[in-house]
Amino acid sequence: MRSSVLTFCLVTSFFCTAFAQAESLNAQQIRSGLSKNTFPYTLATLSTDKSNKDQYWYWLDLARLQQANGDFNLSIQSFEHAYAILDEYENRATISLRNVGSFLGSSFLSKGSETYYGKGYERTLMHTLNALNYLMIGDFEGSSVEMRRMEQRQEFWLKESEEKIKEASEEKLKAQRQGNDTSYIPQGYSMAAMLEDGDVRSMANNYQDPFSYTLSSIILDISGQSAASGNAGEISLKRALSLNPDVSKAFLKLPQNKLPSQKSDKGTPSLAKMDITVIVLSGEAPSLKIEKVRFPIFHGAEYTSIDLPAYNPPLNDVTLVNITTDRLRMQPPRLLKSNVMAYKTLKDELPGELAKSVVRATTKAVAAKQASDHFGILGGFVASLAMDAGSSFADSGHRNWEVLPNSGYIAKLEAYKGETLTITLNGQEESFSLPSDKKGAVVLVSYLTPDNIRIDYVTY
Repeated sequence: MRSSVLTFCLVTSFFCTAFAQAESLNAQQIRSGLSKNTFPYTLATLSTDKSNKDQYWYWLDLARLQQANGDFNLSIQSFEHAYAILDEYENRATISLRNVGSFLGSSFLSKGSETYYGKGYERTLMHTLNALNYLMIGDFEGSSVEMRRMEQRQEFWLKESEEKIKEASEEKLKAQRQGNDTSYIPQGYSMAAMLEDGDVRSMANNYQDPFSYTLSSIILDISGQSAASGNAGEISLKRALSLNPDVSKAFLKLPQNKLPSQKSDKGTPSLAKMDITVIVLSGEAPSLKIEKVRFPIFHGAEYTSIDLPAYNPPLNDVTLVNITTDRLRMQPPRLLKSNVMAYKTLKDELPGELAKSVVRATTKAVAAKQASDHFGILGGFVASLAMDAGSSFADSGHRNWEVLPNSGYIAKLEAYKGETLTITLNGQEESFSLPSDKKGAVVLVSYLTPDNIRIDYVTY
């Protein structure tokens, strides 16, 4: 009787919770609702729906869409909400890093029941994108602060990663004691080939990106804080170059033979130079999903499915950026590769994820067998059904920062005041005249979809 009541409660809770969240936007709805006609509805719905306000990913998604809409102050506030959630988690975990896994949430039923606190690259990039918010409102000091916070945030990720490696080793031994081999990637896993990609294998680590460090060097230079902070701008640039030598292609000066030879009446050049920084954020990074993969357990006598994290492909990306003025033409390098960083993180964490998923599958299989032994075949079937229903529902709510830009391009070039700046994205041209009375300008391009492109700029 108790088993029947428990099963009824589980199933009732599942359907009630599913109904309660039916009005929320899922990952697919958000990612498919970014075109020009549907974007206002998507942003408004996400802004007013606070059912997931305790979730880290919710505030990151909202912050990015607010930024892409030019609502920079609102985006700053949303990023601060994300910071608060992550700070609370990190402060708790700091007390006992050895038990960091317990702070992620219960994972008895599935991987999806864990609370998502982001990966190292997401924790880094939330500060990088927030720095762009401060740039666009002309707060260069606030932007510099965000880049310092970016580096500080990485320190905890390193400690957490070390503990995850230790935990993975213990889970592997636990799976082996149960008679299961987790030393290989199971057949049928969709990410197997992607994890062996050359770009993934060649990455130095899974949390540092050349885009953030290049941007940091430029921000420190504009704000005048580089020299005051021990040439921090040069240090950031060197770090960016060590991560990707193509960073050097992000900087372009006017050639000497293009300098004006005519003088004004006062003996100064008739045209004055200015510095232009162009930042292009494009596409949406891979969205997280939980994949069921067939796997042998009990010494190969039976098969069951295990749950492993995987990714849907990125969307709406730009593959080619051209920037031209009256005298220069350049193709800035792609310095942010969110998809590659996501795959690199998955590759690094997969041994632990595989071991934990096998232990979960074995535990559920044992529970179902015990129910069958005590209550007959029907009891075992009901127990399996209840666990599968709970697992599937938890999996559907396991989400990451799904509207994180997939690509980031940076160009810093010299131009003449009043010239026309043209930015071409996958063949689409966007042009405007540069100011004639400023020292420099920072241009931010948000490319969500081919028909939803926004350009903002700030001068200094």
